This record gives sequence, structure tokens and C-alpha cells, in this order.
Amino acid sequence: MIDAGRFRNRFPEIHAARRWRALAAAAAALTLMPIAGVLHAQENHDLASLSVDDLMNVEVTSVSRKAQKLSDTPAAVFVITQDDIRRSGATSIPEVLRIVPGLEVARLTGNAWAVSARGSNGQYANKLLVMIDGRSLYTPLFGGVFWDVQDTLLEDIDRIEVIRGPGGTLWGANAVNGIINIITKHAIETQGTLVTAGGGAAEGPLGAARFGGSLGNNRYYRAYAKSFGRPDSSSGSLPTHDALSMDQAGFRADWTSRGGDTFTAQGDRYRGAAGGTGATVDPANPFDSHVSLTRLSGQNLQFRWQSVQSSRSDTSLQAYVDDTSRSDSNMVITRRTVDVDFDQHLKLGSRNDAVWGLGYRRSNDNAVGAGFTLIRGSNISGIATAFVQDEIAVVQRLRLTLGTKIQFDSVSHLQLQPTLRLLFKLSPRQTMWAAATSAVRTPAETELYGRINVGAFPDGAGGTALVVVHGNPTLKPERVEAYEVGYRWQLSANTGFDATAFHNRIRDITGAAPQAPSIDSSGQLIFPINVENFLDNSAYGAEFLLTNAVTPNWNIALGYSFLQSVTFDDDGLRSTVVTEPKNQLQLRSNMQLSQQFALNAAAFYAGRIGDDVPAYVRLDAQLSWHPAKQWDFSITVQNLLHARHEEFARTAGGITIPRTVNGKITWRF
Repeated sequence: MIDAGRFRNRFPEIHAARRWRALAAAAAALTLMPIAGVLHAQENHDLASLSVDDLMNVEVTSVSRKAQKLSDTPAAVFVITQDDIRRSGATSIPEVLRIVPGLEVARLTGNAWAVSARGSNGQYANKLLVMIDGRSLYTPLFGGVFWDVQDTLLEDIDRIEVIRGPGGTLWGANAVNGIINIITKHAIETQGTLVTAGGGAAEGPLGAARFGGSLGNNRYYRAYAKSFGRPDSSSGSLPTHDALSMDQAGFRADWTSRGGDTFTAQGDRYRGAAGGTGATVDPANPFDSHVSLTRLSGQNLQFRWQSVQSSRSDTSLQAYVDDTSRSDSNMVITRRTVDVDFDQHLKLGSRNDAVWGLGYRRSNDNAVGAGFTLIRGSNISGIATAFVQDEIAVVQRLRLTLGTKIQFDSVSHLQLQPTLRLLFKLSPRQTMWAAATSAVRTPAETELYGRINVGAFPDGAGGTALVVVHGNPTLKPERVEAYEVGYRWQLSANTGFDATAFHNRIRDITGAAPQAPSIDSSGQLIFPINVENFLDNSAYGAEFLLTNAVTPNWNIALGYSFLQSVTFDDDGLRSTVVTEPKNQLQLRSNMQLSQQFALNAAAFYAGRIGDDVPAYVRLDAQLSWHPAKQWDFSITVQNLLHARHEEFARTAGGITIPRTVNGKITWRF
């Protein structure tokens, strides 16, 4: 969604400040912890027991739509395991994503987040594609992700694959700066009963239950339900009105036919409410406080079929329907999305490993309310896609990947999203890769057809003047040309190093262009703002990750990312709006004190965001107790160093983030 205030002012860019002394203190707190006991794996599939060498051989699927070793992927990939999720103490998916080096994660309010990769961050970061089991969470109405309703039972997540950099060749539009694919466990891995409960003063209560069973051989299922309520995030004497409550339930079933084909059916349903201030202005009551309660609801149903024809060919078909609804006193939004994807993986000869596919997505949006309308001939949009990608073994150590996505819709028409990737094995433990990729972001419905009242003020003559954002049906899609180079080095079975450097150029970015004031037919003074393609962005940076198993009982990870992003308009003027820190640094420590006790900690440094948000250091710590096979207890403290800190600009609705203490109990039987 266009942030009307984002391009209003231009002023010299202020360099990010550094607080290295505070970070050094946090690092010392992590590294001086005592070491004792033996490592105890809590589940048979727990990746905590794997060495760094084993982790590099973990298979990922989001890079090439086929299973391949992490060490063999020509992309900047980070995998969050179930063990990482458990050790983080996080209670939401955005909190879990903090541990990804190079990912910008900021909490705006008690129910709103800003998550992006390599720039362009905001509450509706519109250049990041997010999926759960291949189901897109990107909303075409505003562009971006409503993070307040993206949830599942965290214990049921197998892994989260995060790709920093474009992925439009395989996944289509809006995978411009990165991809997040949340992959849940097969139902066979969640047999039995799990009950968990927890909460804290700042996070509120949380409760969940899941039961998994079987219906004969090769037929497994699970069902879950969860509920939580987060109170308002107190920000001094100012009310925040940002409480969030949610009830959610879902299921997954997996079965295998006699012929070896596998089938998956899964679905979720949720209901909740989120506090906040209205995003639009009602012309009848323009100076109301706009405090509102947004009712949230939705459901989805997904089906997937996979078939292995031979050792050289396998096929999959996926289809889902997703309904969402959001309503407050000023606006009602409903959306239904139907999506069908088919792909086939083929090994052609001894050198070619290809994948191709077809897809179609149909979306039906409706949005009405005071101060918000969509002006268009139809509220139904469709996108048809086809892609092909081939991985070619040029010589024994060199692989070349070529591919493109062909996309057609009635607004952006025909778009190509090609990629060229090279991967060279310097040695069995050293890999270099490079990529040149192009991807597009299609305009959101509000950018094309919206008429949104975003502000009001007295006109000096006893009336009211309105600030109105007008959509533009002639908008072009934004396009990125991205260049990346990466290096991986497994120094030993216990130590790994991963580095990536990149340069992105995004053209035809949409921005808010103020126009001359006018008076409408009712005599009201209007200050119009048009949505236009008049901005370009250039970004470059680097990301590093060092992982080390210091002892069999102690693992550490050190990550750093640098980002320099500059936006220019058509006149060559430089925008000073900054939405992400230039420097980020993290140090994570996971330590098994004994067979029953574990101590996990993480320190995060984030540099300044423009002149709005100062740099901060955040220290989180978790103590967990595993007295028996069926029981887990943990207590997590977040933001240990400060009572409060800011993570995003207050002008965008952000608040100060308080220190939190949460407890959690999990019972398996």
C-alpha cells in the first residue's frame, strides 16, 4: 500500500549510528556462560544434534522447486529449523524471523510488523513474497502481508526457508527482494497429543492443543486449535489501542496410495480482533480520533498431489482457496483467492536437471467504506503463468542454471522474469556462486483503482479540506535487476562460513505525487495525491554468517549485514526516507547445561533508521527445563537490556517495544 507520507519531505541522509560498547557487553554476556552436561536431543528429527556439516546437507525446496542440498544452492538461503524456533522463545512468526541475517524485522505496534529483505521495509512491505506450504500470503489489494493473521502452531513447523534476493522465475510476481516459505511437518511426525500454555504480562495468555493419529497404514492426520490475547502495548502515558486476540484451528492429512502417489489436504480457520487507529478519514466526521477495532476472519483449504513416475521424473499439482475478511468502523474488506499450480521435475540425459510448470490465480476483492472506494469496471483479477528452468552440469564442478517465468495479467500484460545462475565447487567444502535475476512487482488494487481519504484539516473558511490519494490504472509494474555473488566454506564439520554480496536496481517504483488543490462538486477543498511510477532505487550490500559448534554442548552463530539504499525521483532528487538500518549484527548462543537444562541467548544490534529511530541493542535469553520426555518448561526474557526501545518510525504508527517475560509449559503424551 502506498504510504502517502513517505515521499513528502526530502532532507540530507543521516548516517547510521553505532553502539559497539553496548553490543560488546551483550556479546560478553553470551560467551562467558558456563558449559556443562551433555547434549540431549528432544525429538528424533531434531536438527540440534546435527553438525554444521550435516546442516549444510539439509534439503531445501524453495530455491529450485525441487529438493537439493543447502550447500548446492546458488542463492542466499537461510533455514530456520524447528529447534531454532523452540530455542528462540518466540510466540509469533515475525519474532522467529529475527534470527535470519540480512532480514529486516521491526515491530510497529502490538499487532503490526514490518518485515522485508534488502530494503523497502514497512507495514506493507510489497516486495517480499511469503508462503505457508506454497500458499501465498501476499494480499493483492494493498500489496504486502497482514502479519497479524499469519499464524499456525509453531510446534508444527518443520522449517522456514528464507531466500534473500529475487525468486520471480519460479514463484512469480512480488518475489522481488526475497521469499519466505514456511513449511509444516508431515502428519506422521505429529502423532499423539500436545498441549501447551504460556503467557506474560506484555504478551498475554496463550493456549494450544494438537492431536495426531492414523487411519490404517499410510494414512495420518492431525488437528490443532490455539488461542491467544495480547494486551495494549503501553507507551508511556499515551494509549496505544493495539491489542490483538485470535482463535485459530486447523488440520492436515497425509496419505499414500498403493501406487506410491502422495496426497495432502490441509486447512485453517481463524477469528480475531485487532485494535488500532483507522487508516482512512470519514468525510462526515473528519476529526474523529479514528480509534477502531478491526474484526479479522478467514479460512483456507489446500490440496496437493505428488507422484514419482521414475527416478528421472516426478510431478506435483497444488490447489487452494483462501478467504479473508477485515472490517472496522470505516472499512470492510473481503477477498477470495483461488490458485492452481502444476509442475514437473525432469532429468534429461546426464547433464540436464529441469523443472517446468503452469499456474493460474484468480482473485476477487471487495473493499468499501467511509473514505475508501475502489473505482473499476470489475473486481476480479487473474494471473496466468508458465515457467521453465534447467540446471546444466557444464563440467564436473560447474553448474549453470537458466530459466524464466512468463506472466500475463490484464494490467501488467506480458512480463518475463529470467534468471541466470552459476555454481562452482572450488573443493568438496568450498562453493562459489553468482546470479543475475530480474523480477517484477505488480501494482496493488489500491494503487490502481483506489480513492482513499488519508487526512483532513480545517480549510480556514469554516469547512474541511481532505487529503485524497488517487489510484492510477495506467501504472507499470516495478522491475528489479539484481546481481549477487556468494561464497560458502565449511571449515570443518563444526564450523561454517557463508557470505553474499549484492546490487539491486529497482525501476518504476510507485510513489505519492502531490497535485494542485482543487474544489470538488460539493464545494469541498481537495488536496489530491496521485500514485505514479516516478522513483528508482539502487541498493547494494553484503551479508555474512559464521556458525560454530564450540563444544558438543555449545553452539554459536554470528551474523552481520550491511545495506546501502538510495531512492531517486525522475528529477534526480534523492529521497531521504529510510525504512531499514544500514548495519545489523547478531550473536546467538545455544548451550546445553545438562541433560535437563538448556540456556539460549541472542544479542541483536540494529543501526539507526534515518533520523527517526535510534540504534539499539536487544538481548533475549531463555532458560528451558526438560524434566521428563513428556514435559518442557521454559522462561524467556526479551529486550533484557532496556525497559523500552523503538524499532520503527513513530510517524508510521510505531511504538516503543517493552521488555517482556514469558513462561511456557508443553506436555506431550
